[in-house]
Amino acid sequence: MADDLELHLKRAERTLQQHSVETILSRVRAIIGPANMPSTEQGQLAQQALDQMRALKRPTPQQLTALEYVIRLMRPAPLSRAGMLDNMDADLSQTFPEWTTFRQSVKPYLYSIGRIDSLSTQKSIGTGFLVADKLFVTNRHVLDQLSCGTNMLEKGQAVVRFGQEQGTPDTQGVSEITGVIAVHESLDIALLAIESASNAPRRTPLSVEANPVNVGDDVVAVGYPFDDPARNPLFINALFGGKFGVKRAAPGEVLKTVRSSIFHDCSTLGGNSGSPILSMKTARVVGLHRDGFFMYRNEAVDGASLGDFVSQHA
Repeated sequence: MADDLELHLKRAERTLQQHSVETILSRVRAIIGPANMPSTEQGQLAQQALDQMRALKRPTPQQLTALEYVIRLMRPAPLSRAGMLDNMDADLSQTFPEWTTFRQSVKPYLYSIGRIDSLSTQKSIGTGFLVADKLFVTNRHVLDQLSCGTNMLEKGQAVVRFGQEQGTPDTQGVSEITGVIAVHESLDIALLAIESASNAPRRTPLSVEANPVNVGDDVVAVGYPFDDPARNPLFINALFGGKFGVKRAAPGEVLKTVRSSIFHDCSTLGGNSGSPILSMKTARVVGLHRDGFFMYRNEAVDGASLGDFVSQHA
């Protein structure tokens, strides 16, 4: 079997945990309802792809696409509440056995990840996180939106809200963005200066991992996904419970690595731009999410490139 098909099979086995496709689809259907679930024919095609690969045979592109769709449906996005991530639904948690440990290890960093809001438009733009005291990282394209492409900001244009959790009073205060420290010439990275109120809680910067990740590693995108009806399938509303613009953690795995980039399948939406991609094993930053659509491959700047840039300006 070609290497790419072997990777597909291993990924499918990790996700489905030896269950049939129909068993998995029935579980997902119970969580998000029947709307926009794969058709019976698609489910059959997905099972055929799995059976073909297990028999060391190549599935058709249509079969493989159907299987990939099923796998993506198994990528939840638990909420953060009062500084703690929700438990995962029991029918999905088998895919991510390290989730319980990760919920504890990431806790000191959850309030160091914030939502970026424009004061001029009164709109939420994206996500970012602290990498040092008063040093905040996000995407260059988020900065472009905030600054209308000038790559310059001053106090009074934008703020970071480190709370914004579902059903939780926001005690984290507001940190003002006071300027731009640096913008990467080619990668989608921007470093911003922020200033917290004198009574703001002390925050622990996230640590960036320089060592490369491997295909199949479990990772988590933490950020503030927004609703986008024009681009998102209808079942998004059910999967996300109609709750958008609040802090969530979306587990997935690394699909591919290339120079300066990693690709992952965490359930991200618009608003996740600038989210840290964290190792589920260590809670260290292995990537800076920069692009993607729900149900499609997502791309992030890799940890080594991010870490090198931060170290030049910290």
